Amino acid sequence: MTPRFRYSANRLDSFSPFVRSLALTTLAAALVGCTSPRDVALEEFGRWHDNARAQAQAGTLAWSELYKQSFDRLTALPPSIQQDTRLENIVLLLSTARKYEANEIDARQFAMEREHIETQLQARLR
Repeated sequence: MTPRFRYSANRLDSFSPFVRSLALTTLAAALVGCTSPRDVALEEFGRWHDNARAQAQAGTLAWSELYKQSFDRLTALPPSIQQDTRLENIVLLLSTARKYEANEIDARQFAMEREHIETQLQARLR
């Protein structure tokens, strides 16, 4: 019986550990290089937003300021569908936050509307 492949899997064991580690390092570097700058920028925005949101929940940052800064930061990112979706929701959240801060809605209603908008955002991003 003639083997289908020229080299068997055991043949790879004949390479030195240095060559194998070099090959793995090269493969890992190639995979890391596949991340687009847009993805990195959105990840950085997500980290900033999580921190700023914690400040808003603690009362050290106004909700409307959180959403205004979010809008400004998002518009500075490279264009993407995910960015557009987030911007739409940020505008809704900013409007809701301003109503809350103007005492047009109470804290419970603000929390419910905020949760509803954020849930819709997560569903759209999937």
